[in-house]
Amino acid sequence: MKKLLFATTAMAVAATPAFAAATGPYVGIEGGVTLPQSSDLDVILNNVSASPTTSTKYSNGYDVDYKAGWDLDAIAGYKLGLFRLELEGGYQRANVKNVTVNPTLLTDVSTASGTTATAANLDIGDRMGVKFLTANALLDSDLGGGFGAYAGGGVGKAWTSFSGDKDNAMALTGIAGIRYALASNVDVGVKYQYLHTGKMDFSDAFTVNGVNYTSDARGNYSSHNILASLVYNFNAPREAAPIPAAAPAPPPPPPPEAPATQTCPDGSVILATAACPAPPPPPAPAERGERG
Repeated sequence: MKKLLFATTAMAVAATPAFAAATGPYVGIEGGVTLPQSSDLDVILNNVSASPTTSTKYSNGYDVDYKAGWDLDAIAGYKLGLFRLELEGGYQRANVKNVTVNPTLLTDVSTASGTTATAANLDIGDRMGVKFLTANALLDSDLGGGFGAYAGGGVGKAWTSFSGDKDNAMALTGIAGIRYALASNVDVGVKYQYLHTGKMDFSDAFTVNGVNYTSDARGNYSSHNILASLVYNFNAPREAAPIPAAAPAPPPPPPPEAPATQTCPDGSVILATAACPAPPPPPAPAERGERG
């Protein structure tokens, strides 16, 4: 799982930063399987039937193995270019598969109670429930073809219930995922998440063959989670409106009609509205001489 986280992180960082999702807010839901790691719990066991009460600490007193469980999360965030900031809240639950008890602890309980004690006598619990809320910072980049990848981590708080008790501690997450745009504002994807809590204390009380005990178990909780995601982007880019085709150029105006003309008696051509020039006067007759 850690190799998957590192590989997806490298892929997200190396991808060409052409941002598929729009700048703006988004919300999403995620759900899938949780695979808890074994919990090694240090145990302080108090024999309250003894006078005075005796207390003994056992390192790795309980080793708890879990079955695969389920995880349901919700996210809300804001994308700004290559970066995403988001809040993530979730709940995961897994049943206990097996509990291995420190042999020294079982021997001490058996000796004090006069019977052979087993893990079943210690009332350790049969499931782990974890609520968490983290603030995440992610790198998110486009891979082309509608695909994108993201990676990052978060810090917050976890509230857990185990062995009949509840406690809370800091929570850290590591995140990597791949997404695909179903539509301009809807993404689906697959996400890997690693969740790790700080130390938590779980108190309990039980009785073995009439001898009363109280216990305090302390340890971390970690899980690998594989989730399917559905995200809605509020400010998804809209498809650009098609540019209308340019209107054809108007045809050139017809040439102006030639003005009407007339031909004058002297053979000149003039506008029909003009007057022809007056004809020249006839030449004067020649004079004849007198006879002598």
